[in-house]
Amino acid sequence: MTVFSSTSVLQKTAGVTLSKPVQVTLYMLLSSLIIWTVLFSTYPAAHNTAHSARHHTLGVACH
Repeated sequence: MTVFSSTSVLQKTAGVTLSKPVQVTLYMLLSSLIIWTVLFSTYPAAHNTAHSARHHTLGVACH
């Protein structure tokens, strides 16, 4: 019979979930999702703010 100590299981879990590649991947996915949601939002306040910021910061001519 094998008995797992709760600390070893937590350490293994923390080692996997807190590794740098996992953190970077989750950060990039979350950031991309937020940017995608705001830029393509139909909610007027979010859309107008993102639209104005896009034109002012990127120098994109208005359609």
